[in-house]
Amino acid sequence: MKKSLFVLGVAVAALASCTNEEVVSMPEGRAIGFNSFVNNNTKAVTEVNGTNLTSFYVFGNYGEGTWTPVYTNVEVKGGVVGDDSEWTPTEVAYWEVSEKYRFAAYSNGNSSTTATFDAANQKMTFAGYKAVDNQKDLIVAIPAEVTSDADATQNDDVNLSFYHMLSQVKFTFNTTDSKDYTMKISDVKVENATVQADGTYTYNAAGNTIDWTGSATSGTYEFGTLNDIAEDIAPDGSTNSLALLVIPQENTNTLNVTFTATFWDAAHSEESPIAKGNFRASLAYEGQSLALGTTANTWTPGFKYNYSVTINGSTIDPDLEEKVIKFNVDAVDGWDDATGMLPTPGVV
Repeated sequence: MKKSLFVLGVAVAALASCTNEEVVSMPEGRAIGFNSFVNNNTKAVTEVNGTNLTSFYVFGNYGEGTWTPVYTNVEVKGGVVGDDSEWTPTEVAYWEVSEKYRFAAYSNGNSSTTATFDAANQKMTFAGYKAVDNQKDLIVAIPAEVTSDADATQNDDVNLSFYHMLSQVKFTFNTTDSKDYTMKISDVKVENATVQADGTYTYNAAGNTIDWTGSATSGTYEFGTLNDIAEDIAPDGSTNSLALLVIPQENTNTLNVTFTATFWDAAHSEESPIAKGNFRASLAYEGQSLALGTTANTWTPGFKYNYSVTINGSTIDPDLEEKVIKFNVDAVDGWDDATGMLPTPGVV
């Protein structure tokens, strides 16, 4: 019996910011503007990145102690990320002279979601966020407090550095069997995982923090089906890999992935295959070289976890109702940061 080899890879991502200015009948005033940058990402899922960020939503307050609202979940549409181009809020606001401002922004896959901003504590909260339903790349930014100039026309745009709130989990299936065979991988799912929770992003001068707590809800992430991993691998990996955005969580060693492998050739069919078997594997991983910022058995915000396995016809044992297999950690690699990005925020 051939041994199945699972390989886990982890990569890190962060995101960055956006710009806008509009002039109305406000003498010598300047509209509040934003400037944006975004980190590199993979293409396993639909991620918000430097090329496809088209809008984000902003909160803003001014006046130390009272923190009067300026923006409340206002859409900002846009220019080009990291190119000093102008981004325009759907509501225009102007700087008050010599006042302290606190801002926060997010993009839920270029759309809005339920969010609140506590200006006093510089904390943004996404209550009851459902990753299993949304499958959108949630990014968020909270810059340091800004003090407006005594001459409002001299205020610069507000720089926002966005970071990923979610994690990515990807399953990659390989086979060394001939392309004359068909190897279908179906019903890939992870059960009893956290699929809904309260996410918070809090400003800290030493490094902003992301935390997922609150009324966490367990459920199933259904990754789907790969019709034939024996065919040529597509450039985007779509023929042999499946990925989802997930709620960051600890104790992944208590989770399992399950799937069915069906193997046939021209003389057989899916309904009457050569072999068919059910598999289960723990998502535990320790790692010898974990990327900076993540730990064993934890899905960390902004990191991508790639679980890989080689499945051949000989791997399937028809005498077993379910075959338990083991993942081995081969490498933990980080995504390269774009120029000028801030460090990845910490996790509480």
